[in-house]
Amino acid sequence: MKYVLSCIFVAGCCAYGCTKSTTPTGPTAPASGATPDAAAATSSVTVPRPLTPAANAQIRNLDQPATLVVGNAVVTQGSAATYTFEVASDAAFATRVYTKSGVAEGAAGQTSLTIDRLGAGADYYWRARAEGGGTVGPFSVGRKFTIGPAIVVNAPALVSPASGAATTGRPSLIVTNAGRSGPAGALTYRFELANTTTFSPVVSTVTVAEASGQTSYQPFQALSANRTYYWRVTALDQANNITGPTSATGSFVTSLTVDLNQVVYVRGPNVASWPQSAIIQSVEQDGNAATGGQMCIAWTTPFSIWPSVPFMGDPTVPVNANQWYLANIGGTWYAGAGEWLRSDRGFCKSGQGTFTIGPDGGWAPPMNTWAPKRGELVGYMITSPARTYPGMKTIDERSDVVLVPWNDSGLASVAAVRR
Repeated sequence: MKYVLSCIFVAGCCAYGCTKSTTPTGPTAPASGATPDAAAATSSVTVPRPLTPAANAQIRNLDQPATLVVGNAVVTQGSAATYTFEVASDAAFATRVYTKSGVAEGAAGQTSLTIDRLGAGADYYWRARAEGGGTVGPFSVGRKFTIGPAIVVNAPALVSPASGAATTGRPSLIVTNAGRSGPAGALTYRFELANTTTFSPVVSTVTVAEASGQTSYQPFQALSANRTYYWRVTALDQANNITGPTSATGSFVTSLTVDLNQVVYVRGPNVASWPQSAIIQSVEQDGNAATGGQMCIAWTTPFSIWPSVPFMGDPTVPVNANQWYLANIGGTWYAGAGEWLRSDRGFCKSGQGTFTIGPDGGWAPPMNTWAPKRGELVGYMITSPARTYPGMKTIDERSDVVLVPWNDSGLASVAAVRR
């Protein structure tokens, strides 16, 4: 018997394999309805050439789904080709995890197929074959590729404030950093604040970079006084576009501050509408007159931002700010601008004793007779010059309000209070 190769030597055909048909040398009766040349008309199909992914390619899990690309096979007889792609978890293709047949041939000499997502952190093998003109071509040699491990970012855990806790208008919100696995990038944390448990609407949203062990956020602008706020936090891997689950919801009440719109101003203007451009960093005071009645209030962005003004027209005495005290007397908050502060004298003033702060304050009743009790919450604030407002006016700006228990070492041994 004579074998006739039906492979036409098209460039590259026999390099990738051909199919062949067996034709007897003697006459053979054609099948019913077929012409004598029907067998010879069967197409030959070469092996498609694997292009992408390359052999042993590493594909990040977040870059899925993967796309398989082959160089088109050669099909004789001018038939249009379709392709079958297979992906398996073993080199022998005994366990196929993805199969797709009937993929139409692509243009420009390549055919591609985007497959389903595969399990992360595993090796896979892929191959393809072409079919056309009634002939199914051979599969290409299997190529290995690896899907990288999944990136998992967990929810952070709320640390402080405790749920329902009383706070100042600028509470420090603290979470334990989120756990993560896989090749995660640097994490950031989205803090959300709202007045409802549904977080609709959200009062504020701030994203901060992760710190060591715990991450915190403290609002610059004081929150409204005597309001309940709800908060939650989400960890983000922005480089890899990964968003972890949201933390549990916490709550706090801003009862340790004062609503400046509800204050009675006994000396100085109503500063409720003045923009807050500074924050109080610490308060240290001792009402013991025997030790000088020291009052130290440190705050941010003071003298370089708030310009000085000559004290009562004296250019040799520049002043930049006023200390303010707020007293709760009979259930009503009263406020008065106190001592002048100079950029060349620092943050401290003496003479602020328990029994002198009221009479020496120059305030109207009832603050002029006020003598704070040990442990009584006293409000502190810093403003640009305001004691003789509008005299000596520069700019109208202020800090937040902080409530701190009054200390007098002459009445009891109580340590200075620092925020």
